[in-house]
Amino acid sequence: MKTLLTLCFLQAVGMIQAATNPWIPATNEETIRQEGVWMESSFRYAIAESMATQEDGAALEFEFSGTAVAVRLGANDVPAYGAPNLGTLVATVDDGEAVTIHPNVAPREIVLARGLKPGAHMLRIEHRIGAKGLAGCRIESFTTWKDPRGSLEFEMNGEENAFLVDARAILRQETDIVRNSIVRNWLTGRCSLVGLPPGKYSLEVRAAGWKETRLQDVVIEADKTTRIDPVFLTRDPDVVISRFRFPALNRQAIRKQGESFRARFLGYDTEISEVELSRKVGPAVISRKLKFTEDKAAAHYYDREVIAQLPDNMPPGIYDLTIRIKGGKRTGFCRSPRSVHVVREWPRDPVLVTFGHLDTSAQYQAEYLERIADMANLVGADLVLQSTSVNPAYITGALARLDMPYLTNFGNHQFYGHEKWFGDPVECVDFGPDIAILNYGHPWFDRDSIAKADQLFSSRAETEIKIINAFEANAPQAFLNRHRVRLIHDAHGLGQKVMTLKGTDTLRVGKTNSVSFRVVRFRQNRVVSATYQGHETKPIPFARDAEPPLKIVHSAPNDGTSRRISTRIHNALLDPYPKGRVTWLLPHGEYRVDGDGAQIESNIASDKSRFSVVTARVDIPAGSETIVTVVPED
Repeated sequence: MKTLLTLCFLQAVGMIQAATNPWIPATNEETIRQEGVWMESSFRYAIAESMATQEDGAALEFEFSGTAVAVRLGANDVPAYGAPNLGTLVATVDDGEAVTIHPNVAPREIVLARGLKPGAHMLRIEHRIGAKGLAGCRIESFTTWKDPRGSLEFEMNGEENAFLVDARAILRQETDIVRNSIVRNWLTGRCSLVGLPPGKYSLEVRAAGWKETRLQDVVIEADKTTRIDPVFLTRDPDVVISRFRFPALNRQAIRKQGESFRARFLGYDTEISEVELSRKVGPAVISRKLKFTEDKAAAHYYDREVIAQLPDNMPPGIYDLTIRIKGGKRTGFCRSPRSVHVVREWPRDPVLVTFGHLDTSAQYQAEYLERIADMANLVGADLVLQSTSVNPAYITGALARLDMPYLTNFGNHQFYGHEKWFGDPVECVDFGPDIAILNYGHPWFDRDSIAKADQLFSSRAETEIKIINAFEANAPQAFLNRHRVRLIHDAHGLGQKVMTLKGTDTLRVGKTNSVSFRVVRFRQNRVVSATYQGHETKPIPFARDAEPPLKIVHSAPNDGTSRRISTRIHNALLDPYPKGRVTWLLPHGEYRVDGDGAQIESNIASDKSRFSVVTARVDIPAGSETIVTVVPED
């Protein structure tokens, strides 16, 4: 189970860095002198600003005191976006021996000089255009040190390497964090951390959507570079779709207890031996084997299809679907993570969390998305809508922490190949008989896509609440009116971001900026709230480097070891959030909650009755500190 502890937030934004000298931003004009044409650059919400140039001979000069100096380069443009940094950098200290750097192949942190005499020195780093006219560099920051330091270098690659841009590296001495930084040149996989005090360390490498890697006994020596074996990140099984057509991400099966759903997978000539739903909450596993029948008439070549039956007492939650097959040429497991959502009752007045165009291209941006997901869980939303996504590999990892289904589409900044995870850009998901959500990832001039969308909504003529999660909002008026669309959410395009679209009864709720989100509430089949503080258009503000305004802190570890936990809910926002949701993982037993208006929603026993997953609904007043305590029943 993942929580919004302050330490996790500080790690996410790289604010903890003990025992190392500070990095001086290249944008600091009081310290860094510019020669030639330089401009501030922050590619798609990078973790820090850089100074960039394309000019031959443009230089930065940095006067410092110390015995060593290093530079941190800005990141290359990410895949599918633009040209990387192709120029050459030549660095000299006090007119000493020149160091040549090729940013397109170098790691991001580079030692330029060490073993200097104590006292003042001058660094000059100059951009040069290559013989073939290749140009461009980004310089993020500089650091110096006076005592003996060492460096660490390694290469990092992984599964789905075309989507792996960068990662977070955390270097610890016992429990103390010494470095916490975004690393990797995606063109070469090279990573480096410089200016490290000598000693023995552990290294953690994290990337959303990939399994975390930990290395022990990394020894750093003074005035040396330690090179360790390459790091290879495997994809997190929780986000890997294996041999499934549906249900899957963007085409989930959302069902009540006791209902059935269809599942289509690549079973070929095998025997279908088992259908199972399972989900994990920390170390707790909740699983059920399902009764099923095969629809043999639906089979074709590799494809097989079953109708699976949920038990009447199926615990609510979002589940991974696994089908075990044996014999033939495909023995093994077919798996579709987070593809089946079980509810006790359909929401009468659904609550949505929406956001878009967050530019989630790599790790730092994915950490921002993770924090929004945590707030969506706390709000107690029924569904999350994201529009105009970018890198599907990081998005699947960041949003795997959601406790509810989500739909996402990809727009004008997409990484190609997103259909592997999220399927066709035009799909429809039913949230019970009264809610249908059309996920529409194309511009509205695409007639074939409109025809498919028309067919999907026409087959749901009796559905009362029709919602569109769109790339853009300019859907044809006739289409919106014909299907009585209540809400269209988008993250790209012109016009007022919250408005009733001309000639329709459809409310457009769009992305205002890339540092915010919305909570959209329905009542009696219509949107009654979609802005912050009742403003005409304003979303909920949330800066990328800010602490989440809506968060929880537990008095004891929420990992299944504590029987009593007091949870402090901090709401710095000026809107209330009624019926928020808090989840605890506790030793198996019966529990109650103490707190104004708090009510237990469910108490679910894990497999083998080792744990209890207890969920409570809690009203969260505006600008408040709310405490709710879970304790064993007397």
